Amino acid sequence: MSEKVLVLLSSGGEAMRRSVRAYISAARGRYELRILAPDAEAKAFRDLGIPIESWRPAGLFNVLRSIGALRRAVERDNPAIVHCFGWTAAAVAMGALPSRFASRTIVSLQDPIRDNEMPKAFVDKRLPELMTRAGAIVCAYAGIKRALVNGFHVAADRVTVLGYPVVSNTPRDLARPPGRRGPIVGWSGPLIADRSWEVAIDAVSQLIPDMPEIDLWIAGDGPVKTLVKAHARERGAQNAVTFFGPMPTPDLISGIDMLLVPQSRDGLPYQLIEGLVGGVPIVASNIGGIADTLIDRPTAWLVPNDAEGFADGIRDAWSRIDDAWLDAQAQRIPAIAEFDPERIHGEIFAIYDRLIAQTAAVAVDFTSSGAADDAL
Repeated sequence: MSEKVLVLLSSGGEAMRRSVRAYISAARGRYELRILAPDAEAKAFRDLGIPIESWRPAGLFNVLRSIGALRRAVERDNPAIVHCFGWTAAAVAMGALPSRFASRTIVSLQDPIRDNEMPKAFVDKRLPELMTRAGAIVCAYAGIKRALVNGFHVAADRVTVLGYPVVSNTPRDLARPPGRRGPIVGWSGPLIADRSWEVAIDAVSQLIPDMPEIDLWIAGDGPVKTLVKAHARERGAQNAVTFFGPMPTPDLISGIDMLLVPQSRDGLPYQLIEGLVGGVPIVASNIGGIADTLIDRPTAWLVPNDAEGFADGIRDAWSRIDDAWLDAQAQRIPAIAEFDPERIHGEIFAIYDRLIAQTAAVAVDFTSSGAADDAL
């Protein structure tokens, strides 16, 4: 019989959802999965056919109810592993589970703690101690590990940095179309109120007088699409912006000269990794997880997260686009290996095996466990 894994989800952005979907697809054949998820996440993963129950690990009243849902799930299934995705799921689990059971918990973090995600007093005083209870923590980029080790005093050997699992679907013989008089730059992501798209449009609008042939391809859809189009008109860039609707990033990469990755709601946008494994030059914000991931890569331009910074980056990349394109294509092989889903999930499952081997299965009795009912 396969081991049981209880998956706990926080509310998250696109990067977390795509990472969780890839994880579930890899884990479902090896483990017996059950998921506790906020309603929006449950809806996103319902099609995978995994048992999903509702919980809301945020806000005092919802946290208390979520603790009850977690305890019922643990008592019913006695999972070998609890896997938490996101800070709020981890905080509730580490506060509600007894220490012997918490040691069989792995936490995956894709983003830093967002403003107002949890009360500041709780983050400062209680969360560091709770995070030290986890058996292992996996981070999407090095900045989160630094915060855990230096700020939360989590032992460095318990924190592993793994990127997003991304399969490269871009043709290996991809070539940049010749003869263009101006750059085609691409932006990909959901059209939501995180303003990443605004930086891209504003940068292009600044370049139009000097680069009248510039074109911005926007691949995405969302609740503020009308606002995005209005913003392009306001900046006088409506003729330089083409909307494609939802489009896989590999399809976008096959038609553009460079990918733009301004800071977004996700600490490390998924599209950035898709750009790396796709072999396209990248102009990106010199911030957080984006900078951590691109700092040593020769085919990326790290720029200030504003229109002027991106305009300068586009101009410089275009001035040597042929060499940049060849370099980006050459960097594909190491990027494909670094973000290979089989490798990343293999490391996660190896952590599962280690935690299971270190801690015998424990039947949890919450009436006498000493679990921290008041942890949150």
